[in-house]
Amino acid sequence: MDELPRRLLRAAVAYVLARLRAMDTPDKMRQELGVALPADPAAVKARIDAGLLEADAAATALAANEVERGARHAWAAVKEFLAAAALLGVNGAETVQRAVNKLPPGALVRQLGLTAPTATPRADAVDLTWSKKDAQVSLLRVGTIQLVVTLGTGGLAVTVRGRQVRIELGHAAPGVVKLLIGTAGSAAVDLELTVDDRGVTSAGALGPIVLPARLDAKVVDLEGLDLTLKPDGARFALLIRSRISTDIAGVLGARIDGYGVRLPLDADRVLQGQPPFGGLDAITPVLPNGIGLSLTAGPVSGSGYLLSMDDGFGGVLDLRLGPVKVTAFGLLRSVPGEGLSFVAVMAVHFPVPVELGFLFTLNAVGGIVGLGVTIDPAAISSGLKDGVLDRLLFPDDVRKAAPKILQTLAAVFPSEPGGFVVGPMVRLAWGRPVSLVTLDVAVLLAVPDPLILVLGRARAAIPNEQAAIIDLRAAVLVQIGRGIVLMRAELFSSRVGFISVYGGIGMLIRFEGERTVVISAGGFHPTYTHKPPELADLSRIGAEMSPPIGLQLRLQGYVALTPNTVQFGGSIELGLSVGVAAVRGSLTLDAIIQFDPFGFVVDATASAHVEVLGFSLVGVRLSLHLAGPSPWRVSGTGRVSLPWPLPDPSLDFGPIEIGDGAPPDPAPPPVRPLERVRDAMRERDAWQRVDRRRQRVPVRLRPIAAEELVIEPWGLVEVSQKAFPLEMTLDRHGRAKVEPAGCRISVTGAVTLGPGAEASHSAVNQSFPVGQFLQLTKDEQLAAPEFEDRQGGIAVDPAGAETAVSQLVGFAAEATMSYEDSWRERPDVEPQRGRRMFLFAGWAALLLDAGPAGAASLRSADRYLEGEPVRAIGVRPVSEVRVTDVDSGAELHGFAPWSDAVRSARSAAGGLAAMTKVAMP
Repeated sequence: MDELPRRLLRAAVAYVLARLRAMDTPDKMRQELGVALPADPAAVKARIDAGLLEADAAATALAANEVERGARHAWAAVKEFLAAAALLGVNGAETVQRAVNKLPPGALVRQLGLTAPTATPRADAVDLTWSKKDAQVSLLRVGTIQLVVTLGTGGLAVTVRGRQVRIELGHAAPGVVKLLIGTAGSAAVDLELTVDDRGVTSAGALGPIVLPARLDAKVVDLEGLDLTLKPDGARFALLIRSRISTDIAGVLGARIDGYGVRLPLDADRVLQGQPPFGGLDAITPVLPNGIGLSLTAGPVSGSGYLLSMDDGFGGVLDLRLGPVKVTAFGLLRSVPGEGLSFVAVMAVHFPVPVELGFLFTLNAVGGIVGLGVTIDPAAISSGLKDGVLDRLLFPDDVRKAAPKILQTLAAVFPSEPGGFVVGPMVRLAWGRPVSLVTLDVAVLLAVPDPLILVLGRARAAIPNEQAAIIDLRAAVLVQIGRGIVLMRAELFSSRVGFISVYGGIGMLIRFEGERTVVISAGGFHPTYTHKPPELADLSRIGAEMSPPIGLQLRLQGYVALTPNTVQFGGSIELGLSVGVAAVRGSLTLDAIIQFDPFGFVVDATASAHVEVLGFSLVGVRLSLHLAGPSPWRVSGTGRVSLPWPLPDPSLDFGPIEIGDGAPPDPAPPPVRPLERVRDAMRERDAWQRVDRRRQRVPVRLRPIAAEELVIEPWGLVEVSQKAFPLEMTLDRHGRAKVEPAGCRISVTGAVTLGPGAEASHSAVNQSFPVGQFLQLTKDEQLAAPEFEDRQGGIAVDPAGAETAVSQLVGFAAEATMSYEDSWRERPDVEPQRGRRMFLFAGWAALLLDAGPAGAASLRSADRYLEGEPVRAIGVRPVSEVRVTDVDSGAELHGFAPWSDAVRSARSAAGGLAAMTKVAMP
């Protein structure tokens, strides 16, 4: 917590404790509240003493600068004092109001001239509310101001709300801005500031918030205000930024973003009851962070926009020279410690489309290029239905949409040291003389982490875009690389006549990490929790009809296929409105079928009700749940809603079980996992050489035909199997039990290479269908990943194994490095060495050292020595995986995978839903 909110909350808690100590005896409480004591005040004294103990704990916490803990103890003390007052016959609201009115707080209450508060006790908190109309606070003229102090189990919060707050922007306006909006120009908004244990927030938001506003000025238009709170030690600054635009006779236009005022918020002034923002001389202007201009003068017209960002600059350009239109926008950002990153999007629109044949035309071309950046496919995928491609591929009116375009560009192309992005884009159309279908396509390549993206935006408008009866818009994303193949499309902002249509479809193939194949149209079953993040937000396939006759109809549906489930469902909603009355009904169906173990769940609901003035008058709702087949389970509910004060009758039945299910097949004989793992590791295919992680291969070696494994200096030997996962408690193997039950296979002890020669080793993961090895409930089966990376073996590193060469069968321990020339393009041709070029021996050595051979650790150790001495090969240990939190960036250690989390959650409070990550002991 910053210093300003800490000091404000500390002063508020101290005030509460002071008022409590003014009633630290039954007699003092009687005087404060103006009531008589009972004959035996022992119970009152006991409550007061208990409250004083909590008050002492609160004071101790404040002395230790633990304001949050002090506020909680202060609330516990207040509860005891309220209980004591209740014994005197005074309710909670009267107790709080009388105690505050005896000695009103200073600070904001005094400075704003607020009158007596209204107290509202609740079970877990008490609220004190002051209100006043027509208040003036610096540049702020407030129609209604409200101060709310809340003390409860959640701590202490102080909230200031302003309704119809007029901000006099013209007061501190510089130069041209003052000329545009005038000295008396003001904007009207509603705002809210809260001080609590999170710090100072605006309407519950820690970051900037956007407010609709209107401006009292004739020349310019105000599009809105942005409020931002910036801490500075014991001070805060309230930044009020505006977005204004103007147009002069259709010739010259201007847009100014970010202009505003800075109001310093000083804790000392607040606590002393002085104006919190100081006088007018303390208020300073905030310069714009974005400026745009447009000019229309005969055959030349254009517009541009320049945006100042925290880490660099962004700009857009829209220029028309006669019939040719050119647009461009880009970002230039500074990357700490890495230099600059740059990304730009350029396009040229042809005045006359280029005919391609069969009514196809080429309307525009362009390209995207970036240096020091990469591509974030998730930013594109999540924004398909929000028009992210509209801001990347040939956007309209780039000057007006410049801030959103540049924000999208920064999100889609984050900085990445060493990254490079390039790709062309084209605009195609079909139809003559009017284009009925328009297609924008971009193909992007990102390196060094290879990634290919195909972005597409399509629109079909019939008969034309200006008067379309059929208007279909779609956005498409295809991703190849980074371990997945993803194809996703979203239909949005589309209609056929007066029927709106929408929906999303997608296919995902993931071949790294948690391998899976998923196909979905319209999303997934509501209870299915293992949705891949790339497709989790797919829109339902749907259509809505709302003609002007008062009829409303909505249809939605989905179907999904995963490796272990088939899911489908849909809903129908129908309504008819006549004046203030309406009749509405709905029908929904959700079904999921699981293959292994086989089972299905079907849920159906039906409802109908009558509304008057938007409130339900009478209605009925039925629901049915069916699961099976071993055994069949049926349950349902029915409920009738009647007008108040009539009760709402309901009926529940089930669950009813029918039959015992089909007789199960005879159980297979038990399986001994250790024997299966041992036999699998004895297979020749279980042993292989692998490259060291993140190790650049210095040279390309000729393959050697040998029965034993041959390991290069940068290689490791890996032994792995896929029969059973290691380091995991095993319950079963398919339908077969395991012996011993609940066993766990572990790699223990040292790995030796010959007698007494220990070698380091590390875990090697394989992809296992973990559901085949665990006893899971129905809900756990739905939540379980189809495959999970678990340990399947080990990688052995011979580095540091002190042993003789004869003991290392299959390992390279000593070698004399020599190099062969090769011509990769002509492997049949053997290049000749320049043996006679003695005069250029120095240059040859330099070239050798600069190439792959010179990068080898063996040569770099003594590259300038005569001859090639025999040296022992040194191999570095296997690199460890670093796991970091995506939000904080902190490194995590020892987090268990999903299958271990399930087992840990069964014995933990809260169950599976509360255990998203489980730390290993």
